[in-house]
Amino acid sequence: MSISITEKEPQGIGYDIFMSRYAYPGETKWKERAKAIAKHISSAEPDDKKSLTEQKYYDSIRSMDFIPGGRIIFGAGRNNYNLLNCYVINPEDTVESIGKLISDMYRISCAGGGVGFNFSNIRPKGDDIQNIKNSAPGSVSVMKMINEIGDHVRAGKNRRTALMGILNVTHPDLMEFLDVKLDQGQLNNFNISVAITDRFIEAVENDEDWYFWYNNRKYFGYSVVANKGTDKEFVTQITALDEDDALGRANLHHKKEFTDEFTSVTLNPCKARAIWDYIYSNSIESGDPGIFNISLTNSFTNVSYFEDMPATNPCGEIPLPSYGNCCLGHVNLANMVSDDGLVDWKRLARTVRTGVRFLDDVLTVNTFPIPECREVGHKSRRIGLGITGLHYFLIKAGYKYGDESCLEFLERTFQTIRDEAYKASVSLSREKGPFPAFDYKKFLKEDFAKTLPPRIRTQIKKFGIRNAVMLTVAPTGTISMVAGVSTGIEPIFAPVYKRRYRHANVWREQVVVDALFESHVLAGKDLTPFVGAYDVTLEEHIKVQATIQKYVDSALSKTCNLPAEATYEDVKDMILEYAPYVKGFTIYRAGSKGNEPLEAIPVRDKEHAMELVAQSKTPLSPDLNEDSEMELVDMNCNTGVCEI
Repeated sequence: MSISITEKEPQGIGYDIFMSRYAYPGETKWKERAKAIAKHISSAEPDDKKSLTEQKYYDSIRSMDFIPGGRIIFGAGRNNYNLLNCYVINPEDTVESIGKLISDMYRISCAGGGVGFNFSNIRPKGDDIQNIKNSAPGSVSVMKMINEIGDHVRAGKNRRTALMGILNVTHPDLMEFLDVKLDQGQLNNFNISVAITDRFIEAVENDEDWYFWYNNRKYFGYSVVANKGTDKEFVTQITALDEDDALGRANLHHKKEFTDEFTSVTLNPCKARAIWDYIYSNSIESGDPGIFNISLTNSFTNVSYFEDMPATNPCGEIPLPSYGNCCLGHVNLANMVSDDGLVDWKRLARTVRTGVRFLDDVLTVNTFPIPECREVGHKSRRIGLGITGLHYFLIKAGYKYGDESCLEFLERTFQTIRDEAYKASVSLSREKGPFPAFDYKKFLKEDFAKTLPPRIRTQIKKFGIRNAVMLTVAPTGTISMVAGVSTGIEPIFAPVYKRRYRHANVWREQVVVDALFESHVLAGKDLTPFVGAYDVTLEEHIKVQATIQKYVDSALSKTCNLPAEATYEDVKDMILEYAPYVKGFTIYRAGSKGNEPLEAIPVRDKEHAMELVAQSKTPLSPDLNEDSEMELVDMNCNTGVCEI
């Protein structure tokens, strides 16, 4: 069985996004952009292969079987342009390092790259600086500086900066880090995550005391009382080295008024379980933080023998070393299954192979924003081949998102993607050589490489491998809308929903019917597989992520949507159960970031569905302008500020 390859063009809001965010001046069609992309990227190939490779790239992109990352779509054909979405910078605790960090972040952001940071090397707030007691401003202060710069960055058709801030669960600034994002007026350019470890998970499960560490020094929790015995008495919690240190930090950094005086200190040990509960009470309230499993990230990989990965890109799907970067592209799974539910496995394999070669060529032709990024990028030749349209793929194949048969189907699908990607990279290594840091003995001892079939491991030993790491799942928010499919591995928001948009300072409403759902309604097909993000249980969300993670050498961007009435009691234990099996995790409770533009509409039956389809055809205001429509698109991305 084969599905015919046809040209596809964005429709409706997808076309608006394409024209406003990606099209080169004078372009009006996707195939024109596809031609420019194919020509630019295939220039990395030797002369005798350029023409054939360009045609393969063009066929795959114009049909939307393969969709490059947003920076590639926008930048291909432009002179000296950065084509990569993802970067990480890991600051050290020096003035010089922080100054360079700010400069490098600005240059990368202006080039259209999102940047992730782990701030755990920055000395805690209240530590000494040389002989000045308790004077260090701390890691959150550095975050605020970077966030301020991000407020002024615009790149590539007004794309705002995308940042990820990570702090290790052992860092003494952890509680301030958790509190700061609750104020939704602060750090608005950042997603934030706590880097947890296997040891922390064990401590939570055993309800152990938890201590903080920095520079081989142990920090304790203290309760410090100000203005004791007066009507202005209050208590603050301090992480410090000892009682005297706690008093010094409190008096310098925690006064509410100039006349306040802290005089009483009590040791107040912190429980690991209390930290876990606080992480998820905050996450329920504000959507932040996520968790970043730094232990699994640095063990279940192929690069631990030459890289340490302290942070991820802004959406969490690419763990990276300092100055590491990744180029993204996506296999459109919705194209891999016919309307009759038959999967074209050969087409999937072919698209994966094309995607690996394409992204490796991107690394060759890319203009890196700073030299360090080029050096680190070429050392591993890391790429990020992911997927989009997963829920459409499942629906068309007849599977319900998250149930047992779905998980078994995902096992086969992502094993196929993994194996075809690794075979393609081995083939590239035979042509062009392995990545510079390749050592087959060390590579094949890595935990992820051990999961590969023996036939592929044997080929790696014999021929090497071109790309150290190559698989991921990005959120694909706007790109999926251009393609007219579901986003990343997420379920659709809802089969039918009410969309609110603002025009001329007036809020208006429109009924929107998911495109695939509408086609099933009109064709009289089964509507059972159509579930929305809030209809999927938390455990089903997590099981999908954990199942796919087994076959992905990087990480996945996944948001578990929860209804507005959810509490942290509903999530904290289940997430703890699955925490050892996923590299990152984010939840989003409806309403946690204020008013929302989308509201699901329950569908009672097929007759009601037909009525809703008819309602959705009511035209928008004829004077609706592009700005109000595109404002809605940005609000529709649950994954934060990262635009893929």
